[in-house]
Amino acid sequence: MQSFFTSDFFAGNRAALRAAIKSNAPIILTGNGTMQKGGDEAFPFHQDSNFWYLTGLSTPDLVLVITTQETYLIAPTLSFEREAFDGAYDFAAFAATSGITQILDGTAGWKKVREELTQTHTAATPLSAPAYMKRHGLHTLPYRRRLVEKIKRLDHAVVLQDIRQEIAQLRCIKQPGELRALQRAIDITAATIADIRQPEFLNEVRHEYEIEAAISYGFRKRGADGPAFFSIVGAGKHSTTLHHQENDGEIMAGDLIVIDIGASVEHYAADITRTISNRPLKGRKAELWNAVSDVQKYALGHIKAGVNPLDYEKDIEIYMGTKLLELGVIKDATRENIRHYFPHATSHFLGLDLHDTGDYREPWQKNMVITCEPGIYIPEEGIGVRIEDDVLITETGNTVLSAACPREAA
Repeated sequence: MQSFFTSDFFAGNRAALRAAIKSNAPIILTGNGTMQKGGDEAFPFHQDSNFWYLTGLSTPDLVLVITTQETYLIAPTLSFEREAFDGAYDFAAFAATSGITQILDGTAGWKKVREELTQTHTAATPLSAPAYMKRHGLHTLPYRRRLVEKIKRLDHAVVLQDIRQEIAQLRCIKQPGELRALQRAIDITAATIADIRQPEFLNEVRHEYEIEAAISYGFRKRGADGPAFFSIVGAGKHSTTLHHQENDGEIMAGDLIVIDIGASVEHYAADITRTISNRPLKGRKAELWNAVSDVQKYALGHIKAGVNPLDYEKDIEIYMGTKLLELGVIKDATRENIRHYFPHATSHFLGLDLHDTGDYREPWQKNMVITCEPGIYIPEEGIGVRIEDDVLITETGNTVLSAACPREAA
C-alpha cells in the first residue's frame, strides 16, 4: 500500500514544534523500546506516537534531538544477537523516511547532548504520566522517565520544559495526509463490519471469537496494519461491559452484539461501534437501540468548530437523561443516575492514538477528528447499546467519515 506520508511531513512537524517552543532548549524525545512478554519473548512493538509524528520511524530505542541549529538521531549499538534475530539498522531507510541524515551511535550522540546541555542547562521533552495510573489501572511505559533520568545525569542543573501541550496542539489539527490515512482506516473498518453483517455469516456464528477472527481477517486482507486496539465483541450480557475483551461468550438468537473495532493504517486509528443482532429487533431491545440512535443524531447536530467540548458533553448528558426517563430506566434525571447507565463521554479525539491528544477545555477547530458514541448499558436487564462514528469537524458543521458503514441493527 502506498504511504500517505513523505519525509516532508515529518520535517514539517519538527519545524512546527521547534517554532512552538519559546526557548533555546534542545528538544529531546525517546521512542519506545521492546517490552518483555515472557521468557525471551517481547510484546509486539508499537512506537511512541509523538516520536512517530516527528520521525516516521517504527524502530525501537531511538532518540530524537532537535536543537536550534541541527537535528539528529541517536541509535544505540546493537548486540550481535539483536542484529541476528531482529535485523541491523538501515540508516539509509531512516534518512529517507524521516529526512534526518545525521544518525549517531550512543557514545557520540550523548556526548553531543551533554555539550548542548552545558550551554543551555534546559531541555524540552514530553514528561510522562505517573508510573501507575490508578484510575485506569495502567502501568505506564518507562521510556520517558528513563530519558529524564539520563538527561539529569548529563546535567545535574538542567531545567526540564514539559512540551506535551505543544505537541498535542500540533497533533490535534489533522493535515491532509493524516486525513487520508484516517479515511482509509475508517473505510477498511466499515467494509469489515459490512462483511460481518451479511446474513450468511451473522446467522451462523455462535461465539464472539468467530466475529473477532473475521475482523482481523477483514482488516489484513484489505491492507490494514491490523487492529488499532483490541477488538470488542460483546453479545448478550457482555454488551453491558464497555471494554469486554475476552470475546469468549456464546451468541444466542436475538442477542444484541456490540462490535467496537478500528483498523490501523500507518499508525492512524479508526474507531467505529455498531450494535447489531442476528434477528430483527423487537420490544425493549428496539427501544434502547432507537434511544441511542436518537441521542447520536442529536449529538451530531451539535458538532462544529467553535463548540466547547465540555459544554457539548453536558448538553448530550441532559438529552440522554430525557431518553432514560422515557425508557423508565431512571426516575430522576440527576447526573449520578444518568452516568450510572451512560458512564463515558460522548466524544474523544481520534488520530495516531485511539484516544488522541487534544484539550477538552478549548473549542473544537476545523480539521479535528473526533468520535461520536453515546451508549446505554443496563446490566440488570443484560442489554447494552452503543453506536459510534468518526467525525471530521468543519467550519460550519461536520462530515461523518464513517457514513458508509451500515448503521442499522439488523
